[in-house]
Order: sequence, then structure tokens, then C-alpha cells
Amino acid sequence: MGESFSDKLRKIEIIAMRAPGIDKRFSIPREEFVERRRRVWAAVKEAADVDVAFAFSDEHYSGDVPYLGGSTNYSIEQVAFGLGPDPARSGVIAGFEGVYIAGQLAPRAGVAVYPTESLQLADEKYPVEGYSLAEILATIAGRPPRRIGLLTPRQVIPDGVVANLEEIVGPENVVDAQEPFQKVKNLKSDNEMRLIEDAAYVSSLALRAMLAVTEPGMDETEVAAFGDLLAKWMGCERKGFETMVGSDSACVTMIGPALNRPLGAGSDEAVYVHMGTSYKRDGLTACCRRSLFLNAERATPYQRYFRDLVEEAFRVGFGSYVDIARHGKPARLQEQALVEFFNGKTGELLALVRETYGAEAADALEARLEEEIPGIVKGLARMKPYTGTHNAGYTECQEFYGAITLESEEPLESRVVTMLDVALRGRGSRWLGEEFEPIIPGFDYWVVEDTLGKYGTEVKNLTGELQPDGCLDRGIGRMPVNVQPLVGNVSEFPG
Repeated sequence: MGESFSDKLRKIEIIAMRAPGIDKRFSIPREEFVERRRRVWAAVKEAADVDVAFAFSDEHYSGDVPYLGGSTNYSIEQVAFGLGPDPARSGVIAGFEGVYIAGQLAPRAGVAVYPTESLQLADEKYPVEGYSLAEILATIAGRPPRRIGLLTPRQVIPDGVVANLEEIVGPENVVDAQEPFQKVKNLKSDNEMRLIEDAAYVSSLALRAMLAVTEPGMDETEVAAFGDLLAKWMGCERKGFETMVGSDSACVTMIGPALNRPLGAGSDEAVYVHMGTSYKRDGLTACCRRSLFLNAERATPYQRYFRDLVEEAFRVGFGSYVDIARHGKPARLQEQALVEFFNGKTGELLALVRETYGAEAADALEARLEEEIPGIVKGLARMKPYTGTHNAGYTECQEFYGAITLESEEPLESRVVTMLDVALRGRGSRWLGEEFEPIIPGFDYWVVEDTLGKYGTEVKNLTGELQPDGCLDRGIGRMPVNVQPLVGNVSEFPG
């Protein structure tokens, strides 16, 4: 590596000094939490006829309890929320350690905090007076409950917690109520959008910092550390996901966090690299991800083809998103546009593979792309690793609602946040060892992902410079689609 640690810190200092700060103290006000709980209770009561509703969160699935109770500082222990008809009795339910940190922020949301051994994780003893889950839910409901609505999907709530609820009212009376909750949570307020815009700004700045210090031979964790440093300094307390850095075969993890692994693994050739940042403001999340080359001057035309392909696909996907937003079209048309774009490139890619790797490799790829697999499209679109857009908010991609698929017949709601995540992968699910399964020869993974805000019929790209109608916003906190010129320098940073 050519730069010292102090050289890299100087680059971060340049970005931090030139980039305007955000209002770290701004947060969701109490009246908005009260209104959220009122709306959720009305929607759940109408759909499920329950006496009390139950939400769950932990450090991995972090969205539901913070939305209702403002407790964005959960740590180690699980935390829950009981929602009932009386806002004064609804509150956070926590274990004997978690109750202390829950109490730190609960007053701002106007909720009570209920300690219970049911959510205690450690086998220690605590001098805390606790209550059974049955007692707490009866207090919140105003009477012993006969039906409990689960606001959080069963895939997330631990089996032991669900079993406890079923002991209270019987298995048949613990009912799923997440859809009405998710519909309320999907619509964003002015305050939520402001915080998401803050998170987007910091996430793109952090990625910019990581790009500035990147050079071959650095560990993935070393690169990630500079993004995390800047994000904390700017005022983001938590992450939507662990900061992502990966090169060559590690790109195939797609959502894999940085490891103590050298970038490029000593290669003198051009190497695919993937980076991703996601930071939170008052619990609300944004995301920015990009791919790039190490040793970019050695990238072959074949390698550059995939960069150009995905970047063009991102522009197509963004244009289609703007179109469905402006004209109230079925959301599926946006995903369909991506599928059609990639499939329209199938023949072109096969010809390139044939030219670069020979007829046998091209024929094998064509057979894989045209194989009959139930529920999976044919053509190059098969190598899209996931749906191209998903909802976000208090989690980066775990909202369980609002993603755009080929089955999304309804238009988008009026005010939502969407991650436009356009990518292509070159390997299958078996990608290491004896079961290594290359599908597109010589290609790992390439991604462009930005956070989009939909404000009525208006769309803003909150992390990227590409804006509707081909306009570019090259201001601070706007990441270009192609970030290669930003690798290793801050000379192009505004200011």
C-alpha cells in the first residue's frame, strides 16, 4: 500500500470539513409517535379484532418496536411492544437489562416500559421487579386479552415468545396482524423523509470516504472503518446493515460484511469490488452501494462490459420508477422493465462469451439461461440476484412489505422510500470448493444501488447524482453511477 494511515485520515478530514453537517438533534416528536400508535391500532383492530397487539425487535430485526415506541437504542436483549386501546398503557416490554436502555428513550415517545423475565437473555440474576407477559398484556389491553395480534412476522419472533403468547390466549387466538401495520408503516411522514434524507446523505458521504482511501492490499475491514468513522462523526448512531466490502469471489456474497481479508488477494489483474453503506438517523435508514475495479487500468473490454451493462440497467430501472410514480401505473411495470432490459441483452452476452471463452462456454451458458426452472424467468434476467426494488424505513430491506415484483399490480403509495438495487451475478449458489458453479465465465458481481424518495408524483434520488429526466445533481452527497474516478482520491470532491 502506498498511503500511510495519516494520509488516509487527511482525506477523511477533507470530506468532513467540506461537507455540511446535519442536525443531529432532530428526531421524531412525541405527537408523531402517538399518532402512529393511534393509526396502527385502528387499522389492526378493524382487520383482526384483537384486544392487544404485539411487536418484536432485536439488533437484527430492528424496525417494529422503534417505530411504535421510539426505542432506537436496543442492545443485546430482545425488546417487544404491546399496543392497546389506551395510548398511556401501551409500551415497551423489555428484559431485565434491556429495560434500562428502553427507559432512556421511551419518554420521548410517551410510552411506559414494562420489565419481564420473558425477554431476558442472560442467565444472570437482576434486582429488578418484573411482571409476567400475561400481566403486562392485560394491563395494556385493560383486561385479560382473549386475542393477540402479531404485528411482527412469525419468521422473526422467537418460537419461545410465540409459545408464551399462545399459553396466554390459546394458539388459535394468536393471529397475524402484520399487513395492516405494514401498510401504515409504509407511508412516510415529512419528519421520516427528512431523517431518511439525512441518512442518505451520510451513507453516500461514507461510501465516498471509503472510495477515497481504497487501494490494493487493504483489508476489507480497513476500508469499511473509514466509512463508519465518518458516519458516526456526522451523527448516525446505527447501521441498516454491516458495512459491506468484498473483492473477487467475495463479491458473490452480495450482502456480505467486510472481513479481515485483503482486497484483490494479491492479484495484478483488474478485480471486481463491491462496497455498500447503510446508516440510520433516529432509526430511519438509507443505503448506497456501488461496484468498482481494483487495478482498473488492467480491466479488459470483457470485464468493462458488465459494468456498462449494469449501469445502463440502473438508468433503465430508474427511468421506469419515475414513470410509474408520475403516472400511477402498476408497480410491476418497473420490475418488468428490468427483466426485459436484461433479456434483451442475452444474445449480445452469448456472442461476447463465445468470442472470449469459446463456443463450449457460450453453449453451456445458454443452456443454463434457457433451462426450465419453475418460478424463475429465462434469459439473462435469470442472473438478476434479486428483485430490483424494495421498501425501506426502520430497516434497510426487512420491511416484509412494499417490494416491487412482477406480481405488484397496485401503484406505489403517495409517499414512500425505495431502494433501487440493480445488479447482476456471474455465479450460482454453489460458488466455492468442489461444488464451484460458475455460470457466466470471468464475472463475479456488479451492483448500483441508491435510495429513492417518492413525494406524491415527484421522485428524488437521495444518494445518487442521477435524477429524473436524465438530470444530474453533482452536489456533495450525490454519488455518480460510475464511481471509478473517485477511487483513491478526493480531488474531485466538491468544495
